[in-house]
This record gives sequence, C-alpha cells and structure tokens, in this order.
Amino acid sequence: MLRQPESSEHDSTEPEHVMLPQTSNQESLLEDPVGQLSRVQSKLVDTLHALQLLPTHLVKDHNRAVRAVQEALTLVGDTDGSEAIGPIDWVKFGERLHQRRTTAGLTQEWLAERVGVTATTIRQLEHHTRRARRSLMLKLLAVPELNLRVSDIELSAEMSAGYRLSPTSWLGMTYDPVGMVTQLADTLNGQSGQLEQTLVYIDHQSAKDWLTTCNSPEYGPVFRDTLPLAAMSRRIADLVGSQALTLNALGPGDGRTEALLIKHLQSQLRMPKQTELFLLDVSHSLLNTAYRHCCETIPDIRTYTVHGSFLDLPKMSMLVNPLRGRTRLFAMLGYTLINLNDELRFFRDTLSCCSPGELFLFDLQIARAPSSDRQKILKLDPVPSSKPRASQVTFLSGPIRRYCHGAEDIDIRWELAPTGGVPGSYGFDAIARVKMRDGSPERRFLMFRVRRYDPKLLSESLAEIGWKTIERIDYGPESKNTMSLMLLQKQ
Repeated sequence: MLRQPESSEHDSTEPEHVMLPQTSNQESLLEDPVGQLSRVQSKLVDTLHALQLLPTHLVKDHNRAVRAVQEALTLVGDTDGSEAIGPIDWVKFGERLHQRRTTAGLTQEWLAERVGVTATTIRQLEHHTRRARRSLMLKLLAVPELNLRVSDIELSAEMSAGYRLSPTSWLGMTYDPVGMVTQLADTLNGQSGQLEQTLVYIDHQSAKDWLTTCNSPEYGPVFRDTLPLAAMSRRIADLVGSQALTLNALGPGDGRTEALLIKHLQSQLRMPKQTELFLLDVSHSLLNTAYRHCCETIPDIRTYTVHGSFLDLPKMSMLVNPLRGRTRLFAMLGYTLINLNDELRFFRDTLSCCSPGELFLFDLQIARAPSSDRQKILKLDPVPSSKPRASQVTFLSGPIRRYCHGAEDIDIRWELAPTGGVPGSYGFDAIARVKMRDGSPERRFLMFRVRRYDPKLLSESLAEIGWKTIERIDYGPESKNTMSLMLLQKQ
C-alpha cells in the first residue's frame, strides 16, 4: 500500500528506513522548463524545511541561512497563476497567517504589496474564504517577517517532495498467515498441546472476539483507564529532548492505548508534529483496526503498519535501522509481555538489534504473593478462584470450535502455571478441556496465559542484560497498586 504524504512535515527528515524513488539526471534533462523550475522550487522548499527543523546551534548563522533560502524562493517563484496546491487545512492556514502577520506588526496592505496581490486577497486567505495558488504560497514562505514554516501551510507532496511516494505498510519477511492458520489447525487436531500465543489472534473471528473482550465494560476501568500515561509521557519527553520521536508499537491490538499515549506525548514533546508511529501486529484484522483508529484520532501523526510477529523484529529494517535526529521508543502495552515464552531472552537476544539510548515501554501486572509460595498465591490472587469472563470464553473457545474437528463441548479453567521464568514471577494458564463427539479421549490445550511479576526483580534481571529501568509507576483501580508501567533504556 502506497500513498502520497499529506503533509510535508517529515519530507526533509525522511528516516533511513524509507526508500524513495530517485529521478535520474537524464530524466531531469528531458523535462520541460516548467518541470525543471518545479523541481528547483521543491528542492528549495525541502532545504528551507530542513533548516527550520535544525537546532539553531548547529548552524553558524541560522536566521541568515533561513532568510537566504527564502530569498532564493522569491527569485524562482512562479510567474503564472498556477493551480492551488493541496490538500491543506485552509482554516488552520488562515489562522496561522493572521497570527504571524499581526505578531510581526504587519498590515494586510503591506503584506499584499510585498507578495503582489490585493489586500482583499490576504483578508480572504485569513478568513479561509479563498485558497492560495502555488505561486502565492511560495511568496508567503519567502517573507522573513512572517517566519512561516513549511509545516504551517502543510504543503502537499507535489510541492515538498516532487511527487514522492513512500510506503505506509510492510509485510514482514517471514509473515505467513496461511501457514499460521495451518499450524493453528494442526495443533488443535492433536491430542493435546500448547497454542503458540500469536496464533490465538491470527483467525479473523478470533481477532473480532478479542476486540469484544478488550472493549468490554469490565476491561476498560480496570486495565486501560488507570494507565498513568500522562506522567510517563513527561519522562519520555525529557529523554527525547530536542529530537523527534519514532514510536514502534508491538502488538497494539485495537490501537487505542497507543493513540492515547501519542496524544499525551504531543503535549510534552518539543517536536510533536514530527512524531511517527509504526504499528506491528501478526493479525491483519487487528492491525487494520488499530491503523484506522490512529488515523481518525491522531490524524496529524504519520502512521505506518507492519504485518508480522515481534519475534522477527531484527529482520524488519524499517523498525530497527539506526535513526539520525530521532529517538526510538518501543511500546508493548496491553500486557503483551505475557505473549513471550521467554521474556529475558527476548530483551537479550531479539532486542540486541536496538541501539544504545533507545527506549522500551511496557505494562505488567504485579505479583500478589512470593512466587515460591504457591499456596499463598492460590489464596491471595483472584484468578484461580474465578472463571474466565463470557467474552474471554468466546475468544478462547472460538478457534477450537472452528478448527478442532469433532469438538462437542469445551470447558475453560484457570490453572496455576509451573514454576520458572523471570525471578519473582508466576502465572496462570487458561486450559481448555475438549469433549469429543466420537467418544475419543478428552483433549487438553493451553490456550492463553496471564503472568504476574515482581517489578523490582524484573528490573534487576533486565539490567543484567543491558536494559536499565529509567522510570516505574505503579497504579491500579481504586488506588490499589496491582499494575506497573515501566520505561527501560538500552545501555
């Protein structure tokens, strides 16, 4: 899937993982003069944008450099009445133009004379009853007193990047949904087994049932609404500093938590509009849902999708290649950590592709008792004495009903998992016992897991393999600290 960027905000700071088609010198020579002029203008606009985004201390005379490019734009501006450019938020542009003009103490008449139009035209632009043509946009960009940034007028791809196309969706090299459904069916038609956790979501109906579960009345108030994203966003913004942010959301589900995180970050980051979001999920259905939600709720953020498993992260260059001028944050929210068979090896081995300084944000549920005291766990933890919610039963039994031939009745219960794993942690397994129609022996499948952690012991274990805990915020419903949000940094 390809699309043209709707804003030029990112065009001059394309991350290294985005490959753009190049135009050969021969093609350039064959262009008509108008086409050549358009290319020169686009390069100047890109240069102006790049200068405006650079920290001023990196350029000896930043203001002078910006004005020089603005003057060059004036000299090569269009002389005809070319068509209006777009798409542009004309209401936003009109408000920005009015604000910059009045802040600079300029009258509409002065500005109109400067750019060669009437005062009525300036008035109509500010009241967004008229749209500027391309030539006028170039001239307005070139007025130093206005200090208009390229992002202020949201130039389209035609102006800012010469009709560049950049990918917005990738398929992981090993992503094989047909093979995964086959593996799902093969497991459920065996006598027993453990379902690999990513397979739970690959079926479209399973994805739909999961969405029902995580949007149930019981889920939001307990798990999503209490997340301390505002406080954590302030800490992340401090670490990002003057750089732009790239957020890699691993297993985002419906994308609602990730979109909410972005909203909080936008109020804290120094370069909020330069934020970009990558959504990585093994379920096409969930990925599409998350993408649509993010496009609707955070439309100013460039959002990309990657189809695949986060277990294959090192093979996905768009997510792990080194970045210049950006800080990368990985987020694994919604207690996705439990989908890992071995949490410590994931950080040590899979995430060995991460660069020093990169961040990792995740949430977890806190252990209610020492992991060594199984009797106390059974007494204090509410899971073993409870049955899965109705929506959970539908979600977990669905794959069995659809893929296990001859299944007649399914009973799902929680069982305390065997000891092992991260120090201080324990877990519960959702076990499905399946009665068969033909009278064959009952089948038993591990369908899902939940896990509790001791945050202190987990931090110590992660520090040993190069991931330092930067921030930890405990939280939970009714002021009970049953969960924790943790921010790590690669050393």
